[in-house]
Amino acid sequence: MMLRLGVAIALVFVTLSARATVTQLPGLVREPLELAVSLPDGSKARLEALVTRPDAPGRFPLAMINHGLPRDAIATVRIAPEAYSSPAIVFAQHGYAAVVVNRRGFGLSSGPLNVRSGPCDDRDYIKPTRAQAVDILAALAVLREEPWVDPNHIVLVGHSLGGLAALAAATDAPSGVVGIVDFSGGLGSPTSGMVCSPQHLVATVREFGGSTHIPSLWIFAQNDGFFGPAIARQMFDAYTAVGAPAQFDAAPPYGRDGHSLIFSPAPALWWPRVSEFLEQLHLPTQSIAAVPALAELPDPPNLDARGTADFAFYVHTRNYEKAFATDGEGHYASIFSQRTQEDAEAAALAHCESRGWTCKVYAVGNTLTP
Repeated sequence: MMLRLGVAIALVFVTLSARATVTQLPGLVREPLELAVSLPDGSKARLEALVTRPDAPGRFPLAMINHGLPRDAIATVRIAPEAYSSPAIVFAQHGYAAVVVNRRGFGLSSGPLNVRSGPCDDRDYIKPTRAQAVDILAALAVLREEPWVDPNHIVLVGHSLGGLAALAAATDAPSGVVGIVDFSGGLGSPTSGMVCSPQHLVATVREFGGSTHIPSLWIFAQNDGFFGPAIARQMFDAYTAVGAPAQFDAAPPYGRDGHSLIFSPAPALWWPRVSEFLEQLHLPTQSIAAVPALAELPDPPNLDARGTADFAFYVHTRNYEKAFATDGEGHYASIFSQRTQEDAEAAALAHCESRGWTCKVYAVGNTLTP
């Protein structure tokens, strides 16, 4: 069983400064943030975030990474900014302050969660997407004041709902935003290969496209299990038909579901296309920090073919807050996207216990346990 979001956490807001330190990498700084934001109605919210940036003085272009909406409601409230560590590290390696922000209702951010869009045959995608865009704009206003952010050079990077919300935020022409990278942007896919009210989703994107002049790059893998090639092209064509400047990249199939391309352990699968787009925007693309190669770890004993493949993915992913536990008889828990390595260890053991397996932690991060 591969779990990428771990097990239950207390659904209360905690002081981020009290969290154990996230894994540090040579040449980079990774640290949790708490963003105190002001909303248009005058209310306040606290948004959980994680910054990955060069360990050097000065201001850096901001790459604000906006998460998607898990199909599993429980996974929604458990989601951690560390889930997007891999793309954040890639951007930071190339000179960006990459900040993953949990919007209201997600993870440890204060609520409420606002993603309801109505029945499947009559979805309203505009209202929930614009609600998500409000949080993006509020977070941007705070992040632009950080001493390590260049407020005039900002890229919105979005995945799934985060991609659609980034397109919605662009209609407000936010100060400093010069481009959008949209990985598999969309909303309303309850099961693989199905999209509720697809005509409404296309109409929503068309509305956004008619109100923005910020260039965007859309990346959809050909085996995307949420938004396949047909609906992806319909959305893109509708967006550009009303004047929005955008480019489309039909990426090769990736893994079991190309919707996860943004999490790829091998950034070569998407960074060259993104860097080409960033160069067009006169933004940096040269590597300034060499992240060390991941250690090759020996396979745990008695894994079957799927378990071996899952462990290989575990080893090569750039998500460092992770743990792999096994009972030595083929049962295992592969846990990613936790806030700390301690959380990952606990989650792996808890998963094994819930299945009646007596496991030991085999690896934490990219290190074998004694």
